[in-house]
Amino acid sequence: MNSTHAASASALVIAALIERLVIALTPITTADRLLRITPLADCAGLRIEGELDHSTLPTLRRALASINVDSSLCVDLSGLTFIDTGCLRALVSAATALHDGGGDRVLTLRSVPPQVRRLLELTGWHQTPGLRLQAPARPGRPTPGRPHS
Repeated sequence: MNSTHAASASALVIAALIERLVIALTPITTADRLLRITPLADCAGLRIEGELDHSTLPTLRRALASINVDSSLCVDLSGLTFIDTGCLRALVSAATALHDGGGDRVLTLRSVPPQVRRLLELTGWHQTPGLRLQAPARPGRPTPGRPHS
């Protein structure tokens, strides 16, 4: 391949990546504004703020499906105020699909609220292959992605 063809192929790849990044950086919100899903800046993943229930489940599924990663995925739940079992199951299913996709890919849940962590433990879903719960932040230490106060 000569340098002209290599340069144009590189330009096409870069243009496709930029288009994907612009789409990924557009926040997903529901009409009632009870949910906001935005991409993470520090790794491949999403930050979820608000409520996840049967009415926001389709939005969650679309957001999870829109991230086409070849590596692990992170979901920050620090802004989560409510989650029902259907949405929790969707996160667990996404972890399973990511893991089953090959390699050692995992879905990491970070800043998991205590009640969500407890629900995952009660259901046994915390042991799902491909799902990792980030350890809770120790008192006096800043949580990743959140300013130290």
